[in-house]
Amino acid sequence: MYHGTTDRNGVGIVISEALRNHVTSIDCISDRLMAVKVDTGKTVMRIISAYAPQVGCTSEEKSSFYEDLEQYVHTIGDEEVLLLGGDLNGHVGEEREGFNRWHGGYGYGMRNEEGQRILEFAAVSDLIIANTQFRKRKSHLVTFASGGREAQIDFWMLRRRDRNILVDAKVIPSDHVAAQHHLLVMDLKISRPRKARPRTDTLRIKWWKLREQKDNVLPTLLSCLTPLDERTIEEQWNIITKTMKDSVVGILGKTSPGKTKIEKATWWWNEEVQSIIAQKKSMYKRWMHTHYAEDRDAYLAAKREAKKAVAIAKSKHYRELYDTLNTSEGEKLLYRLAKARHRSTTMTTGHIGTIKASNGNILRNPDDVLERWRQYFDQMFNEEFPHPSIPPTECIQGPVLPIAPAEVSEAIKKMKRNKATGPDDVPVDVWKLMGESGAAWLSKIFNRILMEGKTPEVWQMSTTVPIWKERGDSADCSSYRPIRLLCHTMKIFERILDSRLRAIVSTTPNQCGFVKGCGTTDAIHAARLLVERHREKNRSVHLAFLDLEKAFDRVPRDLIWMALRIHGIPEEYVRWIKMLYSRPTSVVRCAAGTSKPFPVQVGVHQGSALSPLLFILCVDAITRDIQKPHPWCLLYADDVMLAAETREELQEEVQLWKERLQRYGLRLNIAKTEYMECGAKIEDGTICVDGNNLKKVECFKYLGSRITSTGDVLPDAYGRANSAWMKWRTTTGILCDKKMPIRLKSKVYRTVVRPVALYGTECWAATKVTKQVLHTMEMRMLRWSMGLTLKDRVSNEMVRSAFGVAPIIDKMREARLRWFGHVLRREGGSVAKTALTLEVKGVRPRGRPKTRWLDCVKTDMAEVQLTTRDANNRNKWKKRCSTADPATTWDKR
Repeated sequence: MYHGTTDRNGVGIVISEALRNHVTSIDCISDRLMAVKVDTGKTVMRIISAYAPQVGCTSEEKSSFYEDLEQYVHTIGDEEVLLLGGDLNGHVGEEREGFNRWHGGYGYGMRNEEGQRILEFAAVSDLIIANTQFRKRKSHLVTFASGGREAQIDFWMLRRRDRNILVDAKVIPSDHVAAQHHLLVMDLKISRPRKARPRTDTLRIKWWKLREQKDNVLPTLLSCLTPLDERTIEEQWNIITKTMKDSVVGILGKTSPGKTKIEKATWWWNEEVQSIIAQKKSMYKRWMHTHYAEDRDAYLAAKREAKKAVAIAKSKHYRELYDTLNTSEGEKLLYRLAKARHRSTTMTTGHIGTIKASNGNILRNPDDVLERWRQYFDQMFNEEFPHPSIPPTECIQGPVLPIAPAEVSEAIKKMKRNKATGPDDVPVDVWKLMGESGAAWLSKIFNRILMEGKTPEVWQMSTTVPIWKERGDSADCSSYRPIRLLCHTMKIFERILDSRLRAIVSTTPNQCGFVKGCGTTDAIHAARLLVERHREKNRSVHLAFLDLEKAFDRVPRDLIWMALRIHGIPEEYVRWIKMLYSRPTSVVRCAAGTSKPFPVQVGVHQGSALSPLLFILCVDAITRDIQKPHPWCLLYADDVMLAAETREELQEEVQLWKERLQRYGLRLNIAKTEYMECGAKIEDGTICVDGNNLKKVECFKYLGSRITSTGDVLPDAYGRANSAWMKWRTTTGILCDKKMPIRLKSKVYRTVVRPVALYGTECWAATKVTKQVLHTMEMRMLRWSMGLTLKDRVSNEMVRSAFGVAPIIDKMREARLRWFGHVLRREGGSVAKTALTLEVKGVRPRGRPKTRWLDCVKTDMAEVQLTTRDANNRNKWKKRCSTADPATTWDKR
């Protein structure tokens, strides 16, 4: 963790892997002060990193530093262990006269003015200086050495009342950390957090075994599909789901809550190994009982035998495992291993047992933690932003067709396998397995539900799981994104309804999110070309990136019904949707357990197949008349980009959007809405909305791609490389395993890591520098995966040949040409096509022009001998622009 500037000051704190998930807050006070709070369960530590002004800084700067430090220290509660470390740039000296309670008397050198100030601060805050408390040789006291001068200017400090936990503090004389500063180490007696072993969380059926037990399970499931009778839909649904689960649990088995998923280091032991280990333990107990020399010798012999047996069994198991992974079936297991590794690095509330109350106090009691989560989500899902009443809209009457089995089959086919189940614990895998028989039975029960006008009670229930956003305070509820688990069968019904609605409605072409034939690349492409065309003519363009506060969670239900009717949805479909939103409830599941249920009366359902469409219809209904033509207005669900040629015009547009959203119960988050001015001459100032100045930025991450005020793509190249490295690290258990077949390493790299690096590159006006960034990234990854360094003197061509991958520069060209062909084939009114034909008034300035996106495309087309006339010939275009990886031939074996 780092805080500071790039050219002057900065402080940082490195936390070990064991403590990473116990960090509950990070405080950045200034570019010279930062702190983290670590809660181990038994001990709460506040670790402060400080960098005091050095000699030559003004007295005002020094006074400001100590004022900030004293003020922050005094805000730390008595229940916390305070640890202050850093470069304080002062000599406290060897003598402790006047400061006997805080100076241990074993310092180094002579006290100076800055050292006097350190001691005065220690006295005021009642902190002892740890590295003056122990008699040490000179090399263990000197923290700084340069040009023959030695000094003690780095210190560890802690509260005097906590001196009993201090074990030692000394310098490790070495230049391994820094050329001038030496590493100062402090040892403390503190209870470390126990490493939680992975355990199953809830009682559930092992549905993941469904496919391998297909022949045994299918007849049992089909026998459960009894004809519908006169009983209510609630009774019949409960009977059918209970019968299904009871009939398969004996075949598939179920998990046991609290039981460890994998026994540590013993899960591959066979019966022979277990017998030898048991004999070794028996010999040890006999020796401990008799203390005879012959019993000791017998124990040591048994120990050697056990060690040998374990090594043989372990070697055999891993040899079989790698042989299995090298098969087509083993590849699926490989991806499951990689996915499990990624999940282990994604923090949910299961990693921490504390949370902050609304007043900022830390809650540790499980019941209090559960109640806090329940209150937080209860408030989020049941309070609307203040707004006038939404006017009624005329209903459109008309008949609708009943649900047919073919629609059910199509909806089931679109759903993915092996997803977390909802409250009923019946996955979509069951319906996939039953095929047409299951689809026919579901169509009957769906139509019965529509006739009665009431869903099963379990369809109205959900489980909310908080997932950390990987930013912000991990003890703050607002740093978590709620993921709601719904019943899979209800999702099948929602997909049928979604397909029918999409056949009726149409949104403005500005909307790129959750619509057919459009995506993030369209919006990124349009935004980049807008900036590029204005840069080419030396004209300014002003952009505003709007942030809607809790957009999906605070949509008024009346707005949903209004938006559906405005878009011409028959009232019968509106009734279907109202039925799904009639009485929803949810519970929170976290490390502390499962909370009591609470109602959900506001917003669209998180995790619902229907929610994305409902949201974009709401936004379209209330902003259709104020949306400018694209690319001057781009929407991707709740991500809105507005552009104008003048700052005043953009300010009026943002104000208009803010007022329109507020009128219908949505809110513009002014604090997170950002403004960017693009052009050769950037003037001071920003735009103002309701008296609040928007934050002005030079770079904005729009839909995962960095847009800069200069139109340069180099920052995005570095960002893509960093994101790819993060993905690579989650798969190092596979990519860096020396025993893993290189064919599998290649496939993981090509399908998991490289796509992250290539995201958005089809829209780059790539230069040699940007290409070199990704080239360097790729070669380092491949070399590390093979265990090679530059000292091994293995050429890049040989490394790529071993992995069977084409150069990433060629894959960038392939992506750019594939996208250009797609744009050429699009209709004239599409976002991508309009951006490509955008004309900006003016003339190009003198001097060498910047590289444009079309310049890159023309160079690429010349290399592969294509013309724009070839775009309609898809086969020719694809064949010429594609660059196949040599390893693709391995995959087909």
